[in-house]
Amino acid sequence: MLVKFFNGGQGKGGGIVDYLTREKDGKGVKREPLPEFLKGDPEKIVQIIDSLDFKYKYQTGVISFAPEDAPTEQQQQALIDSFEKTAFAGLEPDQYDILWVKHSHTSGGRVELHFVTPRVELSTGKSLNIAPPGWQNYFCHWRDYWNYSQGWARPDDPNRARVYQPGYHALIDAQNQRLQDAGLATISRDDYRKIIHNYIEENIKLGRIQNREDIIQTLQEANFQITRTGDDYLTVYRESLNKRIRLKGGIYDASWRLESRTPAEIGAGEETDRTTTQQRINQAQTELGNRMSKRAEYFQQRYPSYQGEITESTQVVSSPTHSNHYRPLGDFLHQQLGDDAILNPSSQQDNQSTSREPTTTENPRTPQEKDLGNRTLSEQQRQIHHHSPQLPTEPTNSMEMQQQTLSQTLKQENDRPRKTTPPDLQELHLTIRTRQKETERTYRKLAQETGIEQTETERRNIELRRQSEQTNQQLNQLHQILEQTNRRIRESLRRHREYLERIKMKQTEELETFKTQINLVEYAQTQGYEIDPKKSSSYCIVLKDHSGDKILIGVDQNDGHYFYYSVKDDRDKGSIIDFIQKRRSLNLGEVRKELRPWVEGSYTPTKRPAEAAPKPKPTTHNRHKIIAQFDSMREIANHAYLQHRGINRETLESDRFAGTIYTDSRNNVIFPHRDREGVCGYEIRNQQFKGFSESGTKGLWHSQTTREDKRLVICESPIDCLSYYRFFDDDQTRYFATGGTLSENQKDLIRGAFEKIHKQGGQIVIATDRDEAGEKLALELAKEAPSGSQISREVPDYQKDWNEALIVAIREQQKKSERSRSRGPTL
Repeated sequence: MLVKFFNGGQGKGGGIVDYLTREKDGKGVKREPLPEFLKGDPEKIVQIIDSLDFKYKYQTGVISFAPEDAPTEQQQQALIDSFEKTAFAGLEPDQYDILWVKHSHTSGGRVELHFVTPRVELSTGKSLNIAPPGWQNYFCHWRDYWNYSQGWARPDDPNRARVYQPGYHALIDAQNQRLQDAGLATISRDDYRKIIHNYIEENIKLGRIQNREDIIQTLQEANFQITRTGDDYLTVYRESLNKRIRLKGGIYDASWRLESRTPAEIGAGEETDRTTTQQRINQAQTELGNRMSKRAEYFQQRYPSYQGEITESTQVVSSPTHSNHYRPLGDFLHQQLGDDAILNPSSQQDNQSTSREPTTTENPRTPQEKDLGNRTLSEQQRQIHHHSPQLPTEPTNSMEMQQQTLSQTLKQENDRPRKTTPPDLQELHLTIRTRQKETERTYRKLAQETGIEQTETERRNIELRRQSEQTNQQLNQLHQILEQTNRRIRESLRRHREYLERIKMKQTEELETFKTQINLVEYAQTQGYEIDPKKSSSYCIVLKDHSGDKILIGVDQNDGHYFYYSVKDDRDKGSIIDFIQKRRSLNLGEVRKELRPWVEGSYTPTKRPAEAAPKPKPTTHNRHKIIAQFDSMREIANHAYLQHRGINRETLESDRFAGTIYTDSRNNVIFPHRDREGVCGYEIRNQQFKGFSESGTKGLWHSQTTREDKRLVICESPIDCLSYYRFFDDDQTRYFATGGTLSENQKDLIRGAFEKIHKQGGQIVIATDRDEAGEKLALELAKEAPSGSQISREVPDYQKDWNEALIVAIREQQKKSERSRSRGPTL
């Protein structure tokens, strides 16, 4: 099994969904069988993809299996669930959407699980990329865990690489043959170039190619001829293609070399250790868990809950404690309204100029943007901040200091009589007094002017505070409006999801009604099928049509679904939905229209059967599978293997063993086991092989019985019963074989057989092997006999079982005949 994501994802949703679900592939060749929906609503997927305005709108990929893997439906569902948990780690199912479609029309019936998912997280509307560059390093551990735990083919296993990834020339030939059979043009040169390039890339990932010389060698091994080599290209030719194709690019450059990388880095390298499978499983599981934890943490941070975003926005606007974060009003409105925000550039500039903080933050952070389609939302926590400016330091402080200093100096002057003061000192004193008055006048003038400026600053501060309060009120109102709008949007989305779920549930319930309430036997009769009463039973209805198609219809005891198996094609099976799609080539919508009149009671058949269609008793799928296989086998009256074991033609043609010995398409001898419902399994015998049917259960092999029978001989194998018959040819003896050890179901069947022969006054002969296991089995068989039964134990005189005894007796007879011929005739 491997997983791969495809390039692209830029187109409409209808294109990719139609490609995955339509009847014909990209070349116009009809897909057989048709694609099968496994999970998801295609219409909803298309709506979501087409509503996105991202460049990349969706991602698509495939989980592909090797033909021999053949995963069951339960394994496929478990794999899908595991993939979603891995790809969308940390997200809830309602945060993403995905569509799964099963393809099995490829050669060999290989199963492919295709998926497409919109590249958006539904609760936030942000872009969601589950396969970023290097996705191989993430999903390779998930792939390895499943491959090792389930025993599936691995793309990095060199022993199975040929089987799992055949040469791309084989794929080209197969595709061309399909196109020619459909009367369409074969693959173009560009298609060849792309296929060859993908082939080279896969070999690079597997570590088989390290340089251009390895590329040349790989192409030559795939039967390509290198006709020309340039500095940056290769020209290749292959006779079956009859085309020369130029390969040009970085890896075809003569100097290209692959840097050495670990197997984890290239995704799927060859194994370099000899650890056990369980250790590889544990290693892959551990590495996957670590990577899933990191992805879950990243997704939960990138896609927080919607209520969490509302709460955070409320705290940002209303909290007064975060005064050290500045956020312009214009930026805040643009965050909340996106492109719908309309601001006055001049007022925005004024707000910025009046709200500038007095200090500068070191190492400012660059806001990180979150993708919301055509809008953005800052991931950095920002707030609206209104700062009250501080008054600048007044220049009057220095004047006051000068005045005080001068006054103190004058007051400290010596107050001696002026007459004793020298004239020059008196003149100095007058000069100081004059300057003091001038200084006082200047100070009063400056104080008056400064007071006016202080008053104007206070007025502006009051106005700014009023504007801040008004802005906060407006923002609170805006926040309330946004909360109401958010609630309405979320309620609308919830109703839409509920509506889609109801539609999906109704469609699922309708299909369930089709499978359980419409009698598939009756529907098949309206399509030209007729019941075969000789081969039908209460658990299995056998029908044929005029073209030779033969089907078996039953009812599943687990879910009550009608189901069918085709005898000719083991892939032709399923419910009434599959029956119609395979025979009438209708899509699911057309099938719904076909079957609705059946459940509504408005259908009127054009041809009614002579008798009412029987309803089979509930049983299992495995029993019908065994019956379908057994129906294709042929009854025989002679076989080389049986002759080798001493069973002659006269024994096989006896009426006692009519309808008990068959052969299959591989010329094996088949001994059918039966229970009260009919054939439940069969023994397979040949010279080199002995086994039991894979899907069957052991019952009892038995010969034909009559009312005149007086003895019942029970052995371990049908071969022993036939050998015993050759020793003791008795027309009133019936034969039974257990096929080895006993199950509870077999014991119940044996009790019934013993009671019937006991009521007829007959004898029970236990003829199991002459060894310890045979003795133990004989004791178990004796316990199942009714009280008062006539029981005897018969074993060969010397050999282990009755067939060995028969072979020895035949050889002794041959030796006697040879000795008699060697002596010649007597006189």
